[in-house]
Amino acid sequence: KEESCEPNYGFLPCSTGVAGNIFLLIVYGFLLLKAAQFLSEGSELLLLVLNPGIIGGLLLPILGALPDAILILVSGLFASEAEVLSQVLVGMGLLAGSTIMLLTLLWGSSLIVGRCDLQEVNGNLVAKDKTLTRKFDVSKTGVTTDAQTKVSAWIMLITVIPYILAQLPKIIRQPQLGRFFIILSCVLSFGSLLAYCIYQIMSPWIQQRRIALARQRFRLFHTLQKLSSYSKSKSWGDLVLSDGSTNTEALTKLFSYFDEDKSGHLTQHELKALIIGLGIGHESLLPKEEELKAWMSDFDRSSDDKISESEFISGFTRWIKDLQQPKEEHRDNDNGWDTEAQSAQTSYMALMDGQGGGEEKEEEESGESMTKNQIITKAVLLIVLGALIAGIFADPLVDSIENFSSATGIPSFFIAFVATPLATNSSEAISSVLFAAKKKKQNISLTYSQIYGGVTMNNTLCLGIFLAVVAYRGLTWDFSSEVLVITLVALIMGIFGGTRTTFPLWTSFIPLALYPLSILVVALLDYVLGW
Repeated sequence: KEESCEPNYGFLPCSTGVAGNIFLLIVYGFLLLKAAQFLSEGSELLLLVLNPGIIGGLLLPILGALPDAILILVSGLFASEAEVLSQVLVGMGLLAGSTIMLLTLLWGSSLIVGRCDLQEVNGNLVAKDKTLTRKFDVSKTGVTTDAQTKVSAWIMLITVIPYILAQLPKIIRQPQLGRFFIILSCVLSFGSLLAYCIYQIMSPWIQQRRIALARQRFRLFHTLQKLSSYSKSKSWGDLVLSDGSTNTEALTKLFSYFDEDKSGHLTQHELKALIIGLGIGHESLLPKEEELKAWMSDFDRSSDDKISESEFISGFTRWIKDLQQPKEEHRDNDNGWDTEAQSAQTSYMALMDGQGGGEEKEEEESGESMTKNQIITKAVLLIVLGALIAGIFADPLVDSIENFSSATGIPSFFIAFVATPLATNSSEAISSVLFAAKKKKQNISLTYSQIYGGVTMNNTLCLGIFLAVVAYRGLTWDFSSEVLVITLVALIMGIFGGTRTTFPLWTSFIPLALYPLSILVVALLDYVLGW
């Protein structure tokens, strides 16, 4: 008797043959790809007009993971009792395949296309932006990311814990605890999702606060370095004595020197002459007028628009005490303040470097011809359209995977592991690789942060939904090999990305090799060793 299939929704085509299902996989996969593109375009449009912390921290990660989440949901929630086990395997295949593809194929290929020449800076190898003369030199070309990208890698690694927790009853051989740990892992996954979104929303504010503090620190060191240098040139001594106390005598002489009318006060005009005369302004700090206002705000405690000698001395004493500088090892060094100023400048510039800001201009310009309401309307329509397409065609895609598996004898897990992530993640993957190809530190940092963020969403939102489906359908947790592979790959790449910022070209071979190895390990454990 010839096998038959039931059309989805009563009218969408289905097939029991190999060729027919390949065609349907391509069609439904393409539709899910378009859904992902619509969701991405809509959320990026919202960035132009709404709070970037909320959109970038909350909507972008969730909408990016939505196609995978919907597929995982329908793979188990709406399946019949006879089909539920095989369809849940499709969900796990997608979850594992998406995570491993991001951390292996996309991570490695981004390094290859984004590589630049590596040069030595202060004893460390650093990639030189937009420079590639050594082509495929595996040790002298590579990429450098910012420090924030390392944090993203560690966050991703922490979100693997729910997998291990769900696996715990198997590890300790207490299967009766399985349902309890599945529910516990589900709660932890969604709790981690909430914490991650809050962190993402707060992150821009935290970063701006760090930049403001670093800028202030650099500004004070720069000022004290200029004043100390001038004081020494006049033989008045350093601003800090050998015992660490403030040299009030030198500060008194500095005050008297710039108190032109000998009134016992520095007027704003005299203070401006001090700032300009000593070259205290710096192109990356405040404009001279803003610098003047900052000095008056810090020093003028009597609010009379002038600074007395006591206010001048107490103000500088407070600055020196707050900084607790120069460090003891630099006090006897003629260039002590200069050394500390350079160190503070390096920290400030490193934070500023992570801000970027140049890549959004094109998007901003594209939105200039539309009003705010028009942009919001278009964005919402794109998001709704993307969600509808994903919701409608997720179930037919899962059925096509099942039918193709039956027709070929290939387990549905492996079809979902390899083929489905290509549909749901290919748009993001292509844009990430093209972004990395611009060969800039800012770009590769964002690419890797997006990869780690995508895996984090898989480990929170998608895993939470999968665990909820398993608990709701009363299924036994039997995914030991899949959990092992996900955990090992995340562990290797998380520690790798969290402990360094420069990656030579040879390091790309590690994740690229992990992809086929992951498939091989699952096949070996499930179909040879019988896990």
